[in-house]
Amino acid sequence: MKIDSVTLENVKSYEERTTIDLRGGVNAILGENGSGKSTIQEAIGFALFDSLPFNNNEFVREGESSGTVEVVIELREDDGVQKYRITRSAGRSNYGVARYDPIEDEWIDQDIDKKDQLVNWLCARFDLEDKDELTKIWESCIGVPQTRFLSDFAQTPRNRKNTFDELLGVDDYEESFNGALKQVPEEIADEQDDLREEIQQLTGEVQSLPEQRTKQTNLESGIEELNARIQKKQEEKDEVESTFDELDALKDQLDELDDEVASVEQEIESQESALETAQEELARAQAAAEKCEEAAEGHEAYEAARERREQLTERKERLNELRQEKQEKQATVQQLENEIESLKEDVETLQQARENLEQYREDKERYEVLGERINELEQKKQKVDRLQNEIGDLEEEAHGVLHDLRDRKQLIAEIEAEAAATEDIDDLTDKVNEREVKRQSLAAEKEDIEEHLGLLRDTDADEDAVCPTCGEPLDPDDREERIAEQEARLEEIEQERKRLAEEIEELEERLEEAKAVQDRVAQLGVHREAVADLEETLANLSTEKVKKREKIESLEEEVDELPSLREERESLEDAEKAFHRAETRIEDNENAPEELERVESQLETAREEVEKLEEQIEEFDDVEAELDVVEETLDEHEPDYKQYEQNKQQAAELDDRKQAVGEHENELESLQEKKETLVEERETVESKFDPEEYEQFDNRLDELDQKITQLTTKRDERKDQLEDVAAEVERLEEKLDERSEKVDELQELEADLEFAKWVRENVRNAGPKMREVITDRIGTRANAVFRSIRGRDAEQLEWTADYDIIVHDADVRKSFSTLSGGEKMAAALAVRLAILEQLSSLGVAFLDEPTANLDEQKKTNLVGQLESLDAFDQLAVISHDSTFESMTDYSVKIEKPEQTSEVVSD
Repeated sequence: MKIDSVTLENVKSYEERTTIDLRGGVNAILGENGSGKSTIQEAIGFALFDSLPFNNNEFVREGESSGTVEVVIELREDDGVQKYRITRSAGRSNYGVARYDPIEDEWIDQDIDKKDQLVNWLCARFDLEDKDELTKIWESCIGVPQTRFLSDFAQTPRNRKNTFDELLGVDDYEESFNGALKQVPEEIADEQDDLREEIQQLTGEVQSLPEQRTKQTNLESGIEELNARIQKKQEEKDEVESTFDELDALKDQLDELDDEVASVEQEIESQESALETAQEELARAQAAAEKCEEAAEGHEAYEAARERREQLTERKERLNELRQEKQEKQATVQQLENEIESLKEDVETLQQARENLEQYREDKERYEVLGERINELEQKKQKVDRLQNEIGDLEEEAHGVLHDLRDRKQLIAEIEAEAAATEDIDDLTDKVNEREVKRQSLAAEKEDIEEHLGLLRDTDADEDAVCPTCGEPLDPDDREERIAEQEARLEEIEQERKRLAEEIEELEERLEEAKAVQDRVAQLGVHREAVADLEETLANLSTEKVKKREKIESLEEEVDELPSLREERESLEDAEKAFHRAETRIEDNENAPEELERVESQLETAREEVEKLEEQIEEFDDVEAELDVVEETLDEHEPDYKQYEQNKQQAAELDDRKQAVGEHENELESLQEKKETLVEERETVESKFDPEEYEQFDNRLDELDQKITQLTTKRDERKDQLEDVAAEVERLEEKLDERSEKVDELQELEADLEFAKWVRENVRNAGPKMREVITDRIGTRANAVFRSIRGRDAEQLEWTADYDIIVHDADVRKSFSTLSGGEKMAAALAVRLAILEQLSSLGVAFLDEPTANLDEQKKTNLVGQLESLDAFDQLAVISHDSTFESMTDYSVKIEKPEQTSEVVSD
């Protein structure tokens, strides 16, 4: 893996979106203490390894609700190198992964928007088992924080074992012995007990198998015997059924002939009734024809009169329409005459208004000119008032600016005085770190002494006693002397650690005060800029106030004539109103002359139309009299008309009624002949059928059906019994097979139990041996790195099986707690790099302040050694030491002006 870039937004001291580019090889991330360089390492751990050494909200910049980290990485996959962008936010739920498509030059979202999805994706890409392994490889291997870089090696042997056993996987052996491997023999024994119980239970169940097999054989024989009896009865039934079917066919034929004779008799009865009805209808049709002949002449006269009435009714309706139209036209004439009178009055009003308009025109125009001038002067007066208010606002604003200016200058003087009296932060930090390292070293020595003391006190005080550490004979006096020396040393260590703790507390208080002052000093530039801005603002306010006063003086000269103009305009108000009234009347009556001519023309036309309507009405004078004569004719012949209409339809049916009577007579004759033929055929069939024989065969069939049913029921019952018995035999045989399998399985479990016990014991013994192998291999590689950094061939580094670092210098053997600061850093670096080579397949590592107490030559040696590590594609050294800028392949410099971190060079 290689990290291309890290982008931070609203994360700790990073505000705006800030991108830090990284390259392959050795990268240096440089900056003063507190500049934000370690935040870059924390951001990578947060986004890629789900690791953050504090609460997520503490990772967000103060004053913001959330912060975001984006890391772009390159991964070698089956289809080549792929580039991904991983996004994660603190303070809100925001997760994402996108893959870069170089062909389309775009990022393609991978549909990941939850934390568990992101963690699973990272574990799969980094070939790690789960979230715990993902976080552990970062915190203990790839991105070890500065506070643990040395302290892990300065622990007691017991604590070192806990730390590095977990990191190197050695604790898996002990955990397996006490966990999964311990459970296996117990589980096998429990399984054996369960199997024995199951075998005993199965043995009891299969005892009845022979009895069930015999029962099954007996049932099968009985079923075969019943099948033979059923077959014999069925053959007898078939013979009887054949003869019965012949008799039954004759009986059915007789029944059918009886039904047909009855049906024909019903049809004859129906036809006789229909013939009687047809004869009655014929008589009614003949009577109706006679009545129509009597009323024919009167009916014809009535039809002629009714047709003439329809014609006269239409003419009368037209007459009424003409009379209505005449009334409407007369009303129109009256309306037009009234409208003409009104228009004549409007013409007179128009003439008078035109005269008034010319009379008041000059006064109205003067009134409007005065109004425009007065409006202009009133606006200028308002402007004078506004300018005076603005001058007051400017004076108030200038007073506030002057007050702020004095406060700012006083604050600058106070900060400058504090800065001159404050200690250097780096000096205080170095002092705190130096004393903290001494306290940790003393703590490790204290644990070693306490462990040694415990061994000495547990040793018997006799002449054969042996030293628990070196194995040499131990004199009782010498034992007491050593105990006293160790106890005295413990007291000295406790006093020294107490003194160091007090000094550290005092130094940290001074450091906090110095940092607070440093933060205030960082704001001096802002305060000085504010002073300059305030002075400039004060000068601008004064200039603007002078300009506004000059403008007021020029406007007041014009505003003085406003009262006289208002007085003159008031004297012209009546003339102006009279002018507008005349304008309104002219506008309202402007079209009155033309409208008068138009209405007079309409009146003349309407009078002519009334005359024409009167002439048309005279043409219809005889219509009403003739209509009365026709009505009398209709009343006279109405009885004949009704008689004819009532009988007309029935008389028209006379021929049809005669034909219907003839058809019914013919059909009745045909049915009587059919009945005689059916009666003869029935007598012939009846002579062939014997009812007593039919009943005998019918009873025999019922007896055979009953017997077959009884035998079949008995056979089916035995079949059901056979099915149950067969199922039970099958079940018991399966139980027998199952018992055999359980016996075989029990024998296999016995062998498994012996093997599990052997494996568990050997796994436990393998843990210490693997620790020796791993520490020897890592120690050999660490020795080469250590000697390269130190540049001294005489020195040799050894990493012991209890994870203690031992440096051999000629004949001198020095443990980690007794090494100098530079030796400790070089030794810890060497072992850390060797561990990284062995454990991490990602090819990336971060070293936070790895050069403490190293001189220039050793720093150069360290960079050279880092560049020669083939197992890493990318290494990042985080340091406040600017000399790395010239030593590494690529460097990034971080600064923090005005409390915001930013990249100033790369």
